Amino acid sequence: MSETALRALSLPRRTPVVVGLDGYPTRVADRLVEAVREEWRVEEGWWTDRPVRRRYMEVALEGGRVVVVFEDRRAGGWFAQHGC
Repeated sequence: MSETALRALSLPRRTPVVVGLDGYPTRVADRLVEAVREEWRVEEGWWTDRPVRRRYMEVALEGGRVVVVFEDRRAGGWFAQHGC
């Protein structure tokens, strides 16, 4: 029997995001945001030494690509998870 290594898919990576006055992304990694399709927040682990506070958005970029970005509200910065 062989061992199979597991690897994480779609790890978030720091991504340059330009935000408008309304707090929503206007550009992601030099691509224009055509629409914010969905928004949600994750706040968990507040009882641990590594709490998570993130604001997620699924955005449609120019050309039709859809990407999930999130703002790390605890440590700061924006990250992308899909397709960017």
